[in-house]
Amino acid sequence: MYVGYIPLVCLFYISANAQSPFGSGITVGTLDSTALDEASGLAASRVHPNVLYSHNDGGDLSRIFAIDSTDASIIAEFGISGADHYDWEDIAMGPCPDKSSCIYIADAGLNHHRPVNMIYRVREPGAVRDQTLTIIDKLPFIWTEVDGQTLLVDNHGDMYMVSNVNGGKGLIVHIPSSAWGSTTPFNATSSVHLNITTHHHDPGAGDISPDGTELIIKARNHVYYWKVQNNDYLSAVETPPIEIPHHSERLGEAVCWDVNGTNYYTLSEGRHAPLYKFVRLPSGPAVG
Repeated sequence: MYVGYIPLVCLFYISANAQSPFGSGITVGTLDSTALDEASGLAASRVHPNVLYSHNDGGDLSRIFAIDSTDASIIAEFGISGADHYDWEDIAMGPCPDKSSCIYIADAGLNHHRPVNMIYRVREPGAVRDQTLTIIDKLPFIWTEVDGQTLLVDNHGDMYMVSNVNGGKGLIVHIPSSAWGSTTPFNATSSVHLNITTHHHDPGAGDISPDGTELIIKARNHVYYWKVQNNDYLSAVETPPIEIPHHSERLGEAVCWDVNGTNYYTLSEGRHAPLYKFVRLPSGPAVG
């Protein structure tokens, strides 16, 4: 288990044809508990101000953690009843069937050499305190890929999985909200790949803004941004993205917008990992 950190250097990437609309980032704080030491997803609560949700990678209990986004302290742990934990790889926010706020969890990684390809949905808790939450739905799916580390959920509850592949050009598939409740796994098909190139197996995380108009994807050494029209994410990711700031991390597999879709956060695996916040520049250029 990794217990230390090499000093971090801020890496600031901008595409050649666009200026980033975000600042270079600040360290909010470091996680104050070793219980969350393999953070593999990040999502901003739609109910509780200044609360982010995260979870560990494969091998942990079925649980998620609430993090205070103002200082990175862990303020609650939620057991998730009714959900197995083979290799949870990402977490996202989206609507519940009754239009309240739900947490979506993707169990789609390869840590146990047997991807189960399952998405769980649990209602956001009314109070941020240690407790057990029970899933309200689970959605099995099948696709051509063997490893998926990025779950995206839009403001209508449609889901997208992105495969983790060498070079970063992951396949992105659409899983509609209507797929919930099926007695058989949903067959997700696509021919759309991310328009990025990296030197690692990527991407590792992503998030759609709460209003559905902006998309960020996190690779090992990059964060990519797209402006999206009419919730058409498949068309958007085929266009060149803007590279936006990030800090060098040991193994960064967590990124999310804040509740307003204004700023974004990143978090890495490792004990006492730092939480970074990247603030949208008030005079930044229009993007898209």
